[in-house]
Formats: sequence, C-alpha cells, structure tokens
Amino acid sequence: MKRASRLLAGVYFVLMAVAVTFPGVRPFNTIRPFVLGLPFAFAWPTLWVLGAILVCYAVERTHRS
Repeated sequence: MKRASRLLAGVYFVLMAVAVTFPGVRPFNTIRPFVLGLPFAFAWPTLWVLGAILVCYAVERTHRS
C-alpha cells in the first residue's frame, strides 16, 4: 500500500507539472468563467495545488505505522 500511494502521488505531481505549465495551461488560459471569484486562469493552478495538499495528506496517512 505504501509503494502504491507513493507511485500514485508521483503520477499526480507529474500531471500537475504538465497541467500548470505552458502546454497544459494553454486551453484553460481564459478570464471567464469565474470560479469562486477567481478568473479560470488563476483557479486552474489553484485547484491543482489544493489537490496536491490532499495527495500529500493521503500519502502521509498511508505511511503512518
């Protein structure tokens, strides 16, 4: 279980790196629609960072013994 959680976290962070840098953010580089008051171009990376916090928490929970 520990190894699988680390592997899934690694996959998430690679996807995050692609999604918030040049090639991945290009389709989402718009001002509208607004998400919780933020332009979508700001909300996109913010949602990925919030997801990273949840992934780190999940990995930490699986590694507690």
